Amino acid sequence: MIIITNQGRSRKRDLLPKVFTILSIGAVCLLTLTPLDGPNISEGQTNFDPFSNLRLNLHGPHIEVPIRNLLANVLLFVPFGFFAAWWMKRKKALWWKVTGAGALLSLIIEGCQYVFPLGRATDIDDWMMNTLGALVGVLLFQVGQSLYRIIKNNWRRGRP
Repeated sequence: MIIITNQGRSRKRDLLPKVFTILSIGAVCLLTLTPLDGPNISEGQTNFDPFSNLRLNLHGPHIEVPIRNLLANVLLFVPFGFFAAWWMKRKKALWWKVTGAGALLSLIIEGCQYVFPLGRATDIDDWMMNTLGALVGVLLFQVGQSLYRIIKNNWRRGRP
């Protein structure tokens, strides 16, 4: 009876990172694949030259625009990286696997933005920043996991 209860708790605990990973993917897709309307749509625009749009925007009159865009693209994928790292059972080469999955997800999104009439541009800079965001998420997970272990071990030893 105790074993069944523990397995039930383990299953619920294993379900949580899966649900959050799927929710983060859904949020990314909702934010990046929703069609845009209006005068500022970038239908059919492409950039396959790394850092070119970033360099162009950084030298423009409004520095806050590229910085906001850069941060948004990185932060968009941080939850995915964090929750996907939590989901994975094998922690060997974790950063590589999750960052690769983030890069693939971003590549699929950029491909959809290229193929479908969404009013969005396809930009390699977005792909690179999204991939960086997944890596940041993995690193935050690993730091959090290390801090959790330290706190847990200190608590077990009776230290505050």
